[in-house]
Amino acid sequence: MPRKKKEESNTYSTPLWMTTYSDMVTLLLCFFVLLFSFSHIEQEKYEEVAESLRAALTGLPHILSGGKTLDGAPVSVADPIPQEFRNVRDQIQELLVREDLTGQTEIYMEERGMVVSFKEGLLFAIGSAELKPEAKKLLREIGSILARDKHFIRVEGHTCDLPIRNAKYPSNWELSTSRATNVTRHLAEQVGLDPRRLAATGYAEFRPRVPNTSEENRVKNRRVDLLLLSSDNPFSNKMTK
Repeated sequence: MPRKKKEESNTYSTPLWMTTYSDMVTLLLCFFVLLFSFSHIEQEKYEEVAESLRAALTGLPHILSGGKTLDGAPVSVADPIPQEFRNVRDQIQELLVREDLTGQTEIYMEERGMVVSFKEGLLFAIGSAELKPEAKKLLREIGSILARDKHFIRVEGHTCDLPIRNAKYPSNWELSTSRATNVTRHLAEQVGLDPRRLAATGYAEFRPRVPNTSEENRVKNRRVDLLLLSSDNPFSNKMTK
């Protein structure tokens, strides 16, 4: 009787699924390398994000714009504010900390320049464009800082999406524009800023910071912004001619 040949069992040093998994990982790596090669990394933004991630993962103090912690202590971190704005930013920030107003204001960069943003309640009563007495004092102090600066300033009024209809303000357009105009006039007439550096505009509810989906968000959108235009902003170049 012929001897049956013993079937040889196939043996592998690694499981079969590992080969497919390795190929997939390699393809993903190539894909992300390709994406990275097409992208443009700004060093300041990269360092800021990296530092924020390190802080979140290691329990370090939360870092605010300007390279300071919540208690105002300086930290070693890439400053998101360009050098041309840092002096005026530091002075305004020091004033806001001294007056305990950091919770009602925000300083940040956007593509047009540096924004000093004031919540509605700090400057105006709801539905009003008349500056509060304490708002006039604050604007005088901030105006004295801006008077020593050189940037052109756009004062921009914003509202939430809740409608306003009365004899004085038929819509949010009139309310936001009146607020911006009153702040601008105060800076020019009471503080003494050069009117040629100033401009006022109102955007009503059409440029919200966050969606108007809750009262908390609407409070964030009701604001007046002082936009200090970057020196390379085309609008600044036109005003200097």
